[in-house]
Amino acid sequence: MKKLSMTPRKTKKIDPLDEMTTDEKIAQLKRHHRRRRFAMKIQQKLDRALESFIRMNATSWHPDLPEAEREKINKEVRALIKRIREGEPSEHKDVVSTSDEARAPADKMRAASELDMEKIARTLPVFKWIESIHGAGEKGLATIVAEAGNISDYPNPAKLWKRLGFASYDGYAGSTWKRDTWRPRKLTKEEWRANPFSGERYSLMHQNVVWLVNAQWIGKAKTESGEGEPDGPYGEIYANRRKHTLKTHPDWTDGHRRMDALRVTMKEFLKHLYNEWQAIEGKREEEPDEVAHLRRSLSASRAKIKKLVAAQKRQPDEEQQQAAE
Repeated sequence: MKKLSMTPRKTKKIDPLDEMTTDEKIAQLKRHHRRRRFAMKIQQKLDRALESFIRMNATSWHPDLPEAEREKINKEVRALIKRIREGEPSEHKDVVSTSDEARAPADKMRAASELDMEKIARTLPVFKWIESIHGAGEKGLATIVAEAGNISDYPNPAKLWKRLGFASYDGYAGSTWKRDTWRPRKLTKEEWRANPFSGERYSLMHQNVVWLVNAQWIGKAKTESGEGEPDGPYGEIYANRRKHTLKTHPDWTDGHRRMDALRVTMKEFLKHLYNEWQAIEGKREEEPDEVAHLRRSLSASRAKIKKLVAAQKRQPDEEQQQAAE
């Protein structure tokens, strides 16, 4: 007679992500990303406060200095803080260490949130395509999706560009309209409402394209020509755009040409991501007419409700104003 084993069978642990839909995964991504952005804001506040202290107490900085000199001092401040952290003797060592200790919980929160985001990103169907691109990865994909939502909801790449800050207006990039020295004029309040631009969101996207281009670029110190050269398709896009603007905009600074080329490269990457996502997930415009009609009706209803709520909030203020008059 066969002897029965009393050892319990090991059951395979089911990952909750395996049972989630794409929309449920995106909802989780957004939740972790909100925690990440909260931690980043704490980091930024502490970093700026530390830089301000060192700038005022260890340099000749003055608000009346020319912009170029102030920026030079800002770079020196960041370099000095780095050296102090590496062990360089300084009377401000305790200030730096106090700031770092205060920053530690935010560092921990951000790292944990990013790990969770990367884990979710690896389960998205489009991640196989991301893996094939040198310089792209889990964190970049997670950030894009957390900021944009389900890419299937966008009817075309231009709408995705607008959401992430890469759509142009009146011939200029959204980031250009934010810069006093680059923009031809100031936008009106109505123009900003019609063409919103989130500098914080754009900054996150900008970091992604910097990683992408840097990974697909060979520095001039490593090339026979003595000039930087592309080492991948997105590096090629970046290089070609810089060559183009060197001819079309000779008045631009090198920094302006670099920012422009990065923006154009990111737009191409987002277009390719959009196409890959749509090919896998399916396009919304292919849904039945009655479903598309219902979706539009719901959107219109939400817009009407928002207007009614806003009108009701304004009514008490108007009545109080009339009574005062």
